[in-house]
Amino acid sequence: MTHASSPKRLILLKLTGDILAEQQNQAVELVTQIKQLSSTHQFAIVIGGGNFWRGNQQGQQFKIKAAVAHQVGLLATVMNALILQEIFWQHDLPTTVLSAVDCPRIAAPVSNNNIRTALNQAHCLIFAGGTGEPFFSTDTAAVVRALQINAHEIWKATNVSGIFTADPRLDPQAKLLKQVSYQMALAQNLQVMDQTAFILASAHQLPIRVFDLFAPAALVQAAQNSDFGSLLS
Repeated sequence: MTHASSPKRLILLKLTGDILAEQQNQAVELVTQIKQLSSTHQFAIVIGGGNFWRGNQQGQQFKIKAAVAHQVGLLATVMNALILQEIFWQHDLPTTVLSAVDCPRIAAPVSNNNIRTALNQAHCLIFAGGTGEPFFSTDTAAVVRALQINAHEIWKATNVSGIFTADPRLDPQAKLLKQVSYQMALAQNLQVMDQTAFILASAHQLPIRVFDLFAPAALVQAAQNSDFGSLLS
């Protein structure tokens, strides 16, 4: 996969499922910003499924096997992808969903040809179903898909304002780090992504910008302000 045919920056946007947790207003705001950036950026999206199901927690509550709990989580991401696609289409943003989980009546499979077709048609691309396998997070799926499409950067849009020395929701003394190297993140065990995702991104030196999705004009700020959020590189 190559960027040669387009001057746009290709971004893999990792979204928290919380964007759909209560109402679609935040998703509509996301559409507005993607359209605002359409002349300079093209987006592929990986969305989590935690608003529906968190395998590590609810799987234990129901006392089901971990592999099954993770598979339920994969299906939750498919549901979120379909909801997001419908909202995008309703607001005139052409969108294609590709799924790593085989569900041909709902979404086409992830393949290089399907990816190329969607991107060449200037569609926003939503990857569903994680990696298609249990025990891999949507963070890992985001890195895999970013590498598969040869993205310029991953934007991890979450509910904190960047990379911190500790979880700021638990530790009021946690400090925001604006620039973080992979070496520093590894040495200090910073919780940017799960370990599998981190190792893969580090091996390929894939830049990851982490920021608060719910900040005003978050995507526009990420595109236009190099100091917005934190950058891991």
